[in-house]
Amino acid sequence: MPFTFRGQNLTAILGDPLTAANSLYGIMSAAEPEFMEELRQHWKKHIRETPGVNGTAWRPALKAFSAIEGYWGNTYSDHRIAKVLYGTTHSVATQAVTGVGSSAQFLRDFEAARDEAFYVFFQGASVNQLAGVSFRATYYHKDVSSLFEQRPHSKLKTIVSRRVIETAQIMLRILYGNMNMGWGSLYSTRTLSTTLLLAQMHNSALGHYKSLNTGRKHCYNQSGVAFTLLTFAYVVAQAWVDKGYEYNEQRWYFFWKLLGSLLGVDTRLIPDDHAEAATLWDLFFSQGECFGGMPAPYPTTLDPNRIDDDLWNGYDVKPEANLLQWVPAFIVTQLRNSLRWGKYLIGR
Repeated sequence: MPFTFRGQNLTAILGDPLTAANSLYGIMSAAEPEFMEELRQHWKKHIRETPGVNGTAWRPALKAFSAIEGYWGNTYSDHRIAKVLYGTTHSVATQAVTGVGSSAQFLRDFEAARDEAFYVFFQGASVNQLAGVSFRATYYHKDVSSLFEQRPHSKLKTIVSRRVIETAQIMLRILYGNMNMGWGSLYSTRTLSTTLLLAQMHNSALGHYKSLNTGRKHCYNQSGVAFTLLTFAYVVAQAWVDKGYEYNEQRWYFFWKLLGSLLGVDTRLIPDDHAEAATLWDLFFSQGECFGGMPAPYPTTLDPNRIDDDLWNGYDVKPEANLLQWVPAFIVTQLRNSLRWGKYLIGR
């Protein structure tokens, strides 16, 4: 059976690498290959200078991302990158991805979506889903599972916990703009460049693994990353729907659409709303991309029988003191959304 989503047969692209031409990553690669190569070299330099942890191949990545906030000038700013995307040569392709007609409107819509995602992520229901379900749910996918099965440190609780916390901190940098607060008034946020760096990191670190479960040339592929996006976007949103909490569905899924596109995911594999996300979730299971077939597991409840035992037993997450640096951002976010926060607390 073909993998058909929104009336399009996408079977042929599922195993492709994360360089889709109809993604913001692909558009930036065509528009400014030098800038994209600079990001790749920035990551390579970080790897050369960062030792592995406890004798493993895992190297902390956060320093590479925090470095971007301290760079002077507008090279990495959202405003500059938006102008590149909406330049004469690439504006049509960019509009096809974003659905927005100008760089100025794109930045306004993106800011609103980013603010919505920041608000949603910082609530207790979301944190519980992210730590308890989302990360392990990625292992449902056959290629994602194969990728981590081939990386021995993915079965060591101490390393996995650090990786999960680090991923959370990178996401917080993306959500908060990754800019130095002291100089923030002198240059714009750097969410786009930070996410593009994340794409270069993943392509560099994970692109050479072959899937032992499906035989695909790349474990890190369109199918695996599109499903991974669902384990964060759809799983968290479903938790909010179940509890009756209020969130802006359009902005939430617009944020994830842009994030996925910046990571190189083909636009045709990214849902626009919650109903499409539910359809796509079921499709991954019904078409054999994920273990266990149908019926698909309920998104907010893990099914350990669909997950490799070593990966399941090796998962752990423990809070770290450096997360305290985000307390001011948490307070600001709650104040900006005080009315909605009250509704969040009482639910239905």
